Amino acid sequence: MSGPARFHGLEIELHNFDGARALQVVHPGAQQIEEHQHDRAYIGIYTTGRYLERFDGGELEMAGPCAVLHPPGRPHADQVADCGLETLTIEFDPAWLKPFGFGKKLDCSVAWSGGGAALAAVSLAAVLKDRRAGEKELGSATAAFLHRAFAAQVLAPPAWLDKARAAVSGERPISTRQLARHLDLNAAWLARAYRHYSGEGLAQTARRHRVEAASLLLRRTDLELADVALLAGFCDQSHMNRCFSAVLGRTPTRVRRERIVGRADQPAG
Repeated sequence: MSGPARFHGLEIELHNFDGARALQVVHPGAQQIEEHQHDRAYIGIYTTGRYLERFDGGELEMAGPCAVLHPPGRPHADQVADCGLETLTIEFDPAWLKPFGFGKKLDCSVAWSGGGAALAAVSLAAVLKDRRAGEKELGSATAAFLHRAFAAQVLAPPAWLDKARAAVSGERPISTRQLARHLDLNAAWLARAYRHYSGEGLAQTARRHRVEAASLLLRRTDLELADVALLAGFCDQSHMNRCFSAVLGRTPTRVRRERIVGRADQPAG
């Protein structure tokens, strides 16, 4: 990364090859990352939290399944919300992707939110989080994501989507059947349509928000893990552990050890 960005987060290296490097990045809340650029092409995939991405194509609030691409040297800036942010990133030399079947010139920044591009980003994220994945697997997954994302149709969100997101993100659990009745929709159709438009299932949205809530408690309080689990809406501590592994690829205990990233006076780890 080059430019005057102020980064006080934590970078966890997942993969490092001659032509590409993948990271898990944890940003503290309310962080302003000033305009900067990357020496290589850059793909950022949303994991949890909320932020505003500003780039040459405009700006977009990223608060759910989404991804952003910046070509080498393309300036952009970010404003992280109070709740913080986690992303998976891969920086790569565009020439590195050619043997894996992607040779399109990357000449402008692109942000994708929801829909088929978000579903493709979820597939790439799974490979990035897998430390056992080799260079061929990572390159093939990155090329497949870009092909699918560029080909994905831009969908206008239906009127009920925000209401559905708010309902499944609330403190009280709600079943798909209950939500469908509330929205006057068929339950099976709602489940399929929600995944189609948002890029994740209803249960995945609810799980992600519980993990976000628990992560904040782990970083900002000294509560016991069992108490954090109950306050964040998990059945018990074991349930929380499983959800953290699925969403973040880390345990609640490890996330608590990362609480230093919540202090703006600390340098990147």
